[in-house]
Amino acid sequence: MCVYIWVCMYFCCSPNNMTRSMVMYQFIEDERVRNVTMRKRKASLMKKMNELKILCDVDACLVMYETDDSPPDVWPSPSEAHRVIQKFNKSPMWSSNALQDHSAYLQKQIAKMKKQLAKEKEKNMKHLMVKCLFDENALREVNNQEVLDGVRSAIDSEIEAIDDMINEAQEKAKTKMVFRTFF
Repeated sequence: MCVYIWVCMYFCCSPNNMTRSMVMYQFIEDERVRNVTMRKRKASLMKKMNELKILCDVDACLVMYETDDSPPDVWPSPSEAHRVIQKFNKSPMWSSNALQDHSAYLQKQIAKMKKQLAKEKEKNMKHLMVKCLFDENALREVNNQEVLDGVRSAIDSEIEAIDDMINEAQEKAKTKMVFRTFF
Protein backbone atom coordinates (compact mmCIF):
# COMPACT_ATOMS: atom_id res chain seq x y z
CA MET A 1 0.00 0.00 0.00
CA CYS A 2 1.41 3.38 -1.00
CA VAL A 3 0.56 6.54 0.83
CA TYR A 4 1.24 9.95 -0.62
CA ILE A 5 0.57 13.15 1.22
CA TRP A 6 -0.24 15.92 -1.23
CA VAL A 7 -1.70 18.60 1.02
CA CYS A 8 -0.88 19.16 4.64
CA MET A 9 -2.66 21.57 6.95
CA TYR A 10 -0.84 23.03 9.85
CA PHE A 11 -2.37 24.44 12.98
CA CYS A 12 -0.71 26.49 15.66
CA CYS A 13 -1.52 27.03 19.30
CA SER A 14 -2.69 30.40 20.45
CA PRO A 15 -0.74 31.50 23.55
CA ASN A 16 -3.84 33.01 25.14
CA ASN A 17 -6.26 30.10 25.28
CA MET A 18 -4.11 27.18 24.06
CA THR A 19 -6.74 26.18 21.52
CA ARG A 20 -5.89 25.43 17.96
CA SER A 21 -6.43 28.14 15.41
CA MET A 22 -5.93 28.01 11.68
CA VAL A 23 -2.74 29.56 10.33
CA MET A 24 -3.28 32.16 7.66
CA TYR A 25 -1.45 30.88 4.59
CA GLN A 26 0.30 33.50 2.56
CA PHE A 27 3.71 34.05 1.07
CA ILE A 28 6.33 35.00 3.66
CA GLU A 29 8.10 38.08 2.35
CA ASP A 30 11.12 37.99 4.68
CA GLU A 31 13.55 35.46 3.17
CA ARG A 32 15.22 34.59 6.50
CA VAL A 33 11.86 33.89 8.17
CA ARG A 34 10.69 31.96 5.09
CA ASN A 35 13.80 29.73 5.15
CA VAL A 36 13.45 29.06 8.88
CA THR A 37 9.75 28.22 8.43
CA MET A 38 10.57 25.97 5.48
CA ARG A 39 13.25 24.12 7.44
CA LYS A 40 10.93 23.61 10.45
CA ARG A 41 7.95 22.52 8.34
CA LYS A 42 10.12 20.20 6.27
CA ALA A 43 11.47 18.51 9.40
CA SER A 44 7.95 18.25 10.81
CA LEU A 45 6.61 16.75 7.60
CA MET A 46 9.42 14.18 7.43
CA LYS A 47 8.78 13.26 11.06
CA LYS A 48 5.06 12.79 10.33
CA MET A 49 5.88 10.64 7.31
CA ASN A 50 8.12 8.46 9.48
CA GLU A 51 5.36 8.15 12.10
CA LEU A 52 2.84 7.25 9.41
CA LYS A 53 5.15 4.62 7.98
CA ILE A 54 5.77 3.01 11.39
CA LEU A 55 2.27 3.26 12.85
CA CYS A 56 0.38 2.11 9.75
CA ASP A 57 3.02 -0.21 8.31
CA VAL A 58 2.88 1.36 4.88
CA ASP A 59 5.46 2.19 2.26
CA ALA A 60 5.87 5.93 2.09
CA CYS A 61 8.28 8.41 0.60
CA LEU A 62 8.55 12.16 0.32
CA VAL A 63 10.07 14.15 -2.52
CA MET A 64 10.09 17.89 -1.98
CA TYR A 65 11.23 20.46 -4.54
CA GLU A 66 12.02 23.97 -3.47
CA THR A 67 11.52 26.96 -5.75
CA ASP A 68 15.19 27.37 -6.62
CA ASP A 69 17.27 24.96 -8.70
CA SER A 70 18.56 23.00 -5.72
CA PRO A 71 18.21 19.20 -5.76
CA PRO A 72 15.02 17.85 -4.20
CA ASP A 73 14.84 16.66 -0.61
CA VAL A 74 14.06 12.94 -0.60
CA TRP A 75 12.92 10.94 2.40
CA PRO A 76 13.93 8.30 3.55
CA SER A 77 16.51 7.90 0.75
CA PRO A 78 16.55 8.28 -3.03
CA SER A 79 16.75 4.51 -3.58
CA GLU A 80 13.83 3.84 -1.18
CA ALA A 81 11.77 6.62 -2.77
CA HIS A 82 12.50 5.17 -6.21
CA ARG A 83 11.37 1.71 -5.01
CA VAL A 84 8.11 3.09 -3.57
CA ILE A 85 7.38 5.11 -6.71
CA GLN A 86 8.04 2.06 -8.91
CA LYS A 87 5.66 0.04 -6.73
CA PHE A 88 3.07 2.80 -7.07
CA ASN A 89 3.42 2.90 -10.85
CA LYS A 90 3.03 -0.89 -11.11
CA SER A 91 -0.11 -0.87 -8.99
CA PRO A 92 -3.17 -1.80 -11.10
CA MET A 93 -5.24 0.80 -9.27
CA TRP A 94 -2.98 3.58 -10.49
CA SER A 95 -2.31 2.37 -14.01
CA SER A 96 -2.20 4.99 -16.72
CA ASN A 97 -5.54 3.67 -18.02
CA ALA A 98 -7.21 4.30 -14.67
CA LEU A 99 -5.80 7.79 -14.22
CA GLN A 100 -7.43 10.63 -16.05
CA ASP A 101 -6.89 14.31 -16.24
CA HIS A 102 -9.35 16.90 -15.03
CA SER A 103 -10.89 17.57 -18.45
CA ALA A 104 -11.51 13.85 -19.09
CA TYR A 105 -13.18 13.58 -15.70
CA LEU A 106 -15.38 16.59 -16.44
CA GLN A 107 -16.29 15.19 -19.87
CA LYS A 108 -17.42 11.92 -18.25
CA GLN A 109 -19.44 13.83 -15.65
CA ILE A 110 -21.06 15.98 -18.35
CA ALA A 111 -21.99 12.89 -20.39
CA LYS A 112 -23.43 11.26 -17.27
CA MET A 113 -25.47 14.34 -16.43
CA LYS A 114 -26.75 14.59 -20.02
CA LYS A 115 -27.98 10.99 -19.81
CA GLN A 116 -29.67 11.74 -16.52
CA LEU A 117 -31.25 14.88 -18.00
CA ALA A 118 -32.55 12.92 -21.00
CA LYS A 119 -34.11 10.33 -18.66
CA GLU A 120 -35.78 13.05 -16.59
CA LYS A 121 -37.08 14.78 -19.72
CA GLU A 122 -38.52 11.48 -20.94
CA LYS A 123 -40.14 10.89 -17.56
CA ASN A 124 -41.62 14.41 -17.58
CA MET A 125 -42.92 13.93 -21.12
CA LYS A 126 -44.61 10.66 -20.14
CA HIS A 127 -46.13 12.37 -17.11
CA LEU A 128 -47.41 15.20 -19.29
CA MET A 129 -48.72 12.66 -21.81
CA VAL A 130 -50.73 10.89 -19.10
CA LYS A 131 -51.97 14.25 -17.88
CA CYS A 132 -53.15 15.02 -21.43
CA LEU A 133 -55.07 11.74 -21.56
CA PHE A 134 -57.14 12.70 -18.54
CA ASP A 135 -57.31 16.48 -19.02
CA GLU A 136 -57.98 17.85 -22.48
CA ASN A 137 -56.88 21.34 -21.40
CA ALA A 138 -53.45 20.19 -20.15
CA LEU A 139 -51.55 21.40 -23.22
CA ARG A 140 -53.26 24.77 -23.49
CA GLU A 141 -50.86 26.27 -20.95
CA VAL A 142 -47.81 24.89 -22.82
CA ASN A 143 -46.50 27.25 -25.47
CA ASN A 144 -43.06 25.71 -25.95
CA GLN A 145 -42.64 23.78 -29.22
CA GLU A 146 -39.89 21.60 -27.73
CA VAL A 147 -42.22 20.41 -24.97
CA LEU A 148 -44.98 19.70 -27.48
CA ASP A 149 -42.56 17.76 -29.69
CA GLY A 150 -41.43 15.81 -26.64
CA VAL A 151 -45.01 14.89 -25.75
CA ARG A 152 -45.65 13.85 -29.35
CA SER A 153 -42.50 11.71 -29.28
CA ALA A 154 -43.55 10.12 -25.97
CA ILE A 155 -46.99 9.35 -27.41
CA ASP A 156 -45.44 7.86 -30.56
CA SER A 157 -43.12 5.64 -28.52
CA GLU A 158 -46.02 4.46 -26.36
CA ILE A 159 -48.08 3.69 -29.49
CA GLU A 160 -45.15 1.67 -30.89
CA ALA A 161 -44.84 -0.25 -27.61
CA ILE A 162 -48.56 -1.00 -27.61
CA ASP A 163 -48.42 -2.11 -31.29
CA ASP A 164 -45.53 -4.44 -30.43
CA MET A 165 -47.50 -5.95 -27.55
CA ILE A 166 -50.54 -6.45 -29.81
CA ASN A 167 -48.41 -8.13 -32.49
CA GLU A 168 -46.77 -10.35 -29.89
CA ALA A 169 -50.17 -11.34 -28.46
CA GLN A 170 -51.46 -12.12 -31.96
CA GLU A 171 -48.43 -14.32 -32.65
CA LYS A 172 -48.97 -16.21 -29.39
CA ALA A 173 -52.65 -16.63 -30.23
CA LYS A 174 -51.77 -18.05 -33.68
CA THR A 175 -49.34 -20.57 -32.19
CA LYS A 176 -51.90 -21.69 -29.59
CA MET A 177 -54.52 -22.13 -32.34
CA VAL A 178 -52.09 -24.23 -34.38
CA PHE A 179 -51.45 -26.53 -31.42
CA ARG A 180 -55.18 -26.86 -30.76
CA THR A 181 -55.84 -27.98 -34.34
CA PHE A 182 -53.39 -30.85 -33.91
CA PHE A 183 -54.89 -32.07 -30.67
